[in-house]
Amino acid sequence: MAKISQVTLILNGDKITGFSKFKENDIEIAQTVELADGEDVVEVPAKYGFSLTYLPNSGADIDWVSSSYKDDVTAVVQYTGGKKVVYTGCKLLKQTSGDIDGKTAKEYQLDFHAKYRKVS
Repeated sequence: MAKISQVTLILNGDKITGFSKFKENDIEIAQTVELADGEDVVEVPAKYGFSLTYLPNSGADIDWVSSSYKDDVTAVVQYTGGKKVVYTGCKLLKQTSGDIDGKTAKEYQLDFHAKYRKVS
């Protein structure tokens, strides 16, 4: 499995980096449905999403919830070796603040839904 070399969010033309963790959501392709005489498998439209951990650098904190950054985000995930995954039409679903204990850096987990996912 290739390692991620960089994750960039493009928000209103601004490129934001500084993410420590990235996790792609499961992509469901089909699901089982109950029928009168048993069950069957049906295809479902793919749903894309991801979560990442943002580390604001030197006080450059972004208000993800009330800013225009929460809508129409593009995420570019660059892997070592050249593979790239681009998510477009992303919308912020949830922001979770990390624990602040005075010893570790402030961080946020951001969960996004994406309309489209393209691998190149």
